[in-house]
Parts: sequence; structure tokens; C-alpha cells
Amino acid sequence: MVRIYSIPECPYCNDLKSILDSKSIQYADVNVNADENEAEFKKLFSVTKCDDVPMVKIGKQIFIPNVSFRSINELVELIEHFS
Repeated sequence: MVRIYSIPECPYCNDLKSILDSKSIQYADVNVNADENEAEFKKLFSVTKCDDVPMVKIGKQIFIPNVSFRSINELVELIEHFS
């Protein structure tokens, strides 16, 4: 399952979700600002040392902005490949 760590006002996050919707790629959207997701995002941060969004997790694979990908289109290609 694809998990997208995002915030509602992030244009990159919203672009990513729109592209995935148009390609019928299912994902779980995790709002990192929501209290119920705080522990999950802290755990992810402890591994990645990154709090940028969108961050994507597929199984044990984590894609980090400006490390794993440089554009939303590049991230979409990674998601298609690993999901």
C-alpha cells in the first residue's frame, strides 16, 4: 500500500494526489499535522531525519523529497515502479 505523508496546503502533495487519482493508483493519505498521525510521522522522522512533504512509503521503501526524487513526476514514476 502506498502511504503519502502530506499536509493539506502543500501544492506538491495535492499535485501528487491528483496525478495518482488520474492514474487510479490507490494510496492512503496521512496528514502529518493531524494529532492522530503524530506518532507515525515521528517514527518516520526518526528513520529519515526529514520532515519535508510529500514523503511516500511503500512497504519498507521510503521516498524522500530532494533525496529520492526531484520532481513530482519523478516520484510518480517511482510509485508506479514500486507499487
